[in-house]
Amino acid sequence: RNKRFEYDMVARERFELSSAGPEPATFKDIESVVSRFWEYCRVDERLEPRVAKDYKNIARRFLRLSNGVVSHESVRAYLKTYLDKAPKTYNNQLCGLRAFISRFLSRPELMEGLKKAHEPKEYDHEIPTKDQLRRAFNALTDVREKAIFLFYATTGLRCSEVLRLNRYEDIDFKLRAVKSKHDTRTKKAGITFYNEECEEYLLKYLNSREDQKERLFSIGWRPFLRIWDKASEAAGMRITPQVLRIWFSTEMGELGVPDRYVDIFQGRAPKTVLAKHYTGKGLERLKRIYDKAGLRVLN
Repeated sequence: RNKRFEYDMVARERFELSSAGPEPATFKDIESVVSRFWEYCRVDERLEPRVAKDYKNIARRFLRLSNGVVSHESVRAYLKTYLDKAPKTYNNQLCGLRAFISRFLSRPELMEGLKKAHEPKEYDHEIPTKDQLRRAFNALTDVREKAIFLFYATTGLRCSEVLRLNRYEDIDFKLRAVKSKHDTRTKKAGITFYNEECEEYLLKYLNSREDQKERLFSIGWRPFLRIWDKASEAAGMRITPQVLRIWFSTEMGELGVPDRYVDIFQGRAPKTVLAKHYTGKGLERLKRIYDKAGLRVLN
């Protein structure tokens, strides 16, 4: 009878432990943990500085909300606050938490069962019309804003790629070519061009600058965001660099440019293909293909 009682007690303890889930982790010095996590992202995972900073901020927000308690329930409670956000925003939070909890803290069991939100593909996005693009462009108030808008629309580059461009090294003003050095584990830089519409405003903007800074576009984050707020309000739909990237891809396809060349322009082609077109006749061929398409934004 005593053995039976002892067996029942052990079984009950095991059931209670399994029902309670994995033991949580608790941190009192949040800033110290966040600082060490940021270093881990930069050194161990070799993440881009921007990504490492984003992950650091995610970890800090999570720990502050959970009062330093890391558990399956605290993770779910944190992600619940992002349910009404865009799927991409939710997934960014989840990726940051996976890096922090599963890899840095070595507690993958605390992230079990948490799935990414479905992100609509490009064909699910609303594409702006030419009229909407013109209204968005006309709502911009200075030559810098107009140059940035047209540069995104006519190159098809990613948001971060454009902001990192070196005006002395990455731009061939004679060919209107853009050869970005952006290269991460998941994304490659394309070899692309901008059209005459963009050239007009880009040269006006650069000639108006009195500094010698290397960045092609010298602009702070808040003024940069205001560009898209003004453009979106005038267009009657959300206009962002990503929307213009999708518009570029769609428009070039409708103008008859084969997908393999659109992939080169937007950095989706293999590195061997990009290297083949980086200089000489390969670059000149890409230039002819781009110009032949006759891409226009304003008319």
